[in-house]
Amino acid sequence: MPALQRTLSSFGLSPAAVPIAAVQNWKILGFFNLYRLALAAAALGVSLTVRTLPPFGENSPVLFQLASVAYFVLALVAMQTIRSRRLDFESQVSVLAFADVALLTLLMHASGGLSSGLGLLLIVAIAGSSLILGKRVSIFYAALATVAAILEHSWELLTEGVINPNHVEGYPQVGILGVGLFATAFLGYTLAARLRATEALAERRGVDLASLAQINEIIIQRMQSGVLACDHAGDLRFLNQAAQRFLGLRALPDRRVSLSEVSPDLAIQLFQWVSNTPVQGGRKPLVTRAGYTLLPRFVPLGNGKETGALIFLEDMAALKQQAQQLKMAALARLTASIAHEIRNPLGAITNAAQLLGETVSESSEQRRLTKIIEEQGRRMNVIVENVTQLSRRDRINAMRLDLESWVREFIAAYCETVRIPTEVFSQVGPNVEILFDPDQLSQVVTNLSQNALRHSPPFTGTPLIKLMTGRDPEGRPFLEVVDWGTGVPAAIADNIFDPFFTTSPKGTGLGLYIARELCEGNGASLDYFPGEGGVGSRFRITMVRADDTPNNTNA
Repeated sequence: MPALQRTLSSFGLSPAAVPIAAVQNWKILGFFNLYRLALAAAALGVSLTVRTLPPFGENSPVLFQLASVAYFVLALVAMQTIRSRRLDFESQVSVLAFADVALLTLLMHASGGLSSGLGLLLIVAIAGSSLILGKRVSIFYAALATVAAILEHSWELLTEGVINPNHVEGYPQVGILGVGLFATAFLGYTLAARLRATEALAERRGVDLASLAQINEIIIQRMQSGVLACDHAGDLRFLNQAAQRFLGLRALPDRRVSLSEVSPDLAIQLFQWVSNTPVQGGRKPLVTRAGYTLLPRFVPLGNGKETGALIFLEDMAALKQQAQQLKMAALARLTASIAHEIRNPLGAITNAAQLLGETVSESSEQRRLTKIIEEQGRRMNVIVENVTQLSRRDRINAMRLDLESWVREFIAAYCETVRIPTEVFSQVGPNVEILFDPDQLSQVVTNLSQNALRHSPPFTGTPLIKLMTGRDPEGRPFLEVVDWGTGVPAAIADNIFDPFFTTSPKGTGLGLYIARELCEGNGASLDYFPGEGGVGSRFRITMVRADDTPNNTNA
């Protein structure tokens, strides 16, 4: 329970603040007061309308009437105080219990004593009080009622000194009544204690279930997979935030929404699953209106498929990315383990080719072959260095960056390094703060700039690359590298971030892949979009806000 409450507090949640037991005790006191009011009203009615109704008021009609009026007035006042709860609970119960013993004893005395049978009302009063009082207080009122019964039975002896044989014979009945009062108090308290324990357990279980329901709802809403619940008719009953994003919905409207209205392809697959229609090739991916490619999985709600279905939607792009990350992580570990062994013979081959090239003439066939060895050796060394850079995503030194100032400094440093005029770049957009490793951001933008220059026409005074800053609709800062070059053909646009995919005979195919890996290591994303009007390319780096901390950085 404490651990669950700590978990709830971390989400800003809290269980029920008002104990249910306190509310129930007030209800019990109110119901018992209704019984008291009915009893007092009956006694008052008898005293006012019927002159002689043995044994009620047989010995002293005036005392019976006065006690009935006092009892009725007390019940009316108690009804108001219980409803308003002006007095604390313990005080009201104690006053009412004492009044029950006193007034019922007077009614019993006015009606002829124990022989009237009104002593049984004391047992009811003690039973009601013991349900809502503590053990010691319940025994105290049982003892008080017993003493009152003894005093009432011995009243003539105490006041007149007369010993009546009938009264002497009634003492065993008084004793039995006292035993009954104590037994009632003990059993009533024991029963109440067990009921309170059961009620407290039920209350804790209820709070736990409500808390777990809140936690489960938070977990389901924040799942990366889409979750939908459909009834037997195919109507949507629930969908989490990921499903809303995948299907292009904001929330379920008030009216019933059929799954076929949202995604006809998904509804067809659901019908095939319910009807056990065999599908060739198993589950099939589907494309939603929002542009996501999803792989559905169906789980029955209940014992059979007829009761409804729970649908899980997996983003194929995310699955592909996870599989690619696992594959490249294994490749990176393998490359790191053999990099040293590769570089040593590779360096020896390259040096030997250089020495051999110095001993032959420029026009000889041997010279051409040595150049081929040197070029391919350098290319192999670049591949090894690029792959080993994948381990850098685990060593991130993220810090707050003023993106406008950083872009300005990057343009100056890059142009000085590659010896091009700064007019090649143009910088637009507002200033935003980001959280990123500056060295890795420089490596990513350098790679994108090199690709842009490689596919752009010669510089004639008009900027070839635009570095644009801004915020997306969700408020996240971004940096776009835009060019007006040849662009990326649509046939290969989905493969440009794959490792070792290249259209250049001298390229390694690792530049964009490493750039995306470095972005993801900083909690950012790198995406490609065609240029405006189908001209050029646009690479967007969507970053983490400066007031956020990605889970996998050392910030």
